[in-house]
Amino acid sequence: MRSLTLLRARTPLQRFTPIQTSHRTVSTTARMLLKEDADRSPEHVESRKQEQVDKQKRGEGHWHEELASSGESGVKADREEVEDNDKHMDKLQKETADKGEKGKI
Repeated sequence: MRSLTLLRARTPLQRFTPIQTSHRTVSTTARMLLKEDADRSPEHVESRKQEQVDKQKRGEGHWHEELASSGESGVKADREEVEDNDKHMDKLQKETADKGEKGKI
């Protein structure tokens, strides 16, 4: 019996660490389908769409960023092919400066 007691004394005690649970707050926001930063009425959007459809029928259609959602604008920007990065960066900086002067930023 004594040898069993010595054996138990030499074995390390098992330590149990308490499990900590974490609490996270989850919140959601309303999904916006058009650009959130644009002030436009439904009539304005519809008239621009009709203009675009008419131009496409004549073969003159082109990209109207103001009609695109933020996601569509992002995809278009990602797909843009740039041959000369320096010229492209200068062009983007000039456009940003012009918009800043006009108060559109």
